[in-house]
Amino acid sequence: MYDGPAQQFPQPQAVPAPPPPRRGGTGRTVVITAAATLAAYTIVAGVVVAMNLTSDGGGMAGPRPEYEELPAEPCTAASRADLGALSARMPSASFAAESSSCTWQTEFSDGSFGHLSIGYRLPTDDENEPRVDESAAEDAFERRRNDLVDGSGEEYWTLDVLESRELDIADEAVVSHFREGSFDVTSSRAEVLVRSESVLVTVSASEPWEQRSGRADYTGDEEVLVSLAERAVTVLE
Repeated sequence: MYDGPAQQFPQPQAVPAPPPPRRGGTGRTVVITAAATLAAYTIVAGVVVAMNLTSDGGGMAGPRPEYEELPAEPCTAASRADLGALSARMPSASFAAESSSCTWQTEFSDGSFGHLSIGYRLPTDDENEPRVDESAAEDAFERRRNDLVDGSGEEYWTLDVLESRELDIADEAVVSHFREGSFDVTSSRAEVLVRSESVLVTVSASEPWEQRSGRADYTGDEEVLVSLAERAVTVLE
C-alpha cells in the first residue's frame, strides 16, 4: 500500500468549440459551397436540355428588350427541323438596348464545327442610340449589303466575298458567303441579311474565332440558313 502524499492527477481540459466557419473559409463551408455549385450546374444542364427539347427550336424567356420591336425570346425563331439539320445545340440568348440574339454550337454539312446565330437589331444614330426608324434601317441595310456583295478592304481588315445573291424575304434581303480577317488570319462566314421595316435580321454561320481557318464551306447549308431567316422574320409579325 502507498503511504506517500496524495497524487494529483491532471484534470481533463475543456476542449474549446471550433469557431463558426467564416465566409469564404474551408471545411464545412467548402462542402456546402460545392454542393450548391453542383446544384447550380444541374439546374443549368436542365435548362439547356429544356431549351433543346422545345418543339419550336428552344428558348426561354430572358430579360425583355427595351424596344418592343425586338423579340424577347430570339431562340424560338429557329425550328426543330432547321436546328436538327445543322446539329445545333446549347442555345444561348443575349440582349442589349438595340439588339437581341441567340447562338448555337453547330456542326455544318462540310464537317466543320462552328456557330449559328440569329440576331435582331435596330439601327443606331451617331451617338450609338437605337432608332425605330425605317429610313435609318434602309441606310444600315444598304451599307452592310454593299460589304456582303462587293466586299471591303481596309488596312487591317478585309472582307473577301466568294458568292452572293439577292433574296425575296420581307422588304429586302441578301445572302453572302465570304472570308474576313486581318493579315494572314481569316475566318469563313455565311450571312443572310434581311430588313423587315425598322428591324435588321441576321442569320449567320461562322467558325469559332479561336479556331478560324478560312477553309469552312457553308454553301451546302445555305438552304437551311435561308429557311431560318424566313422564320426569323415571322417572329416580328
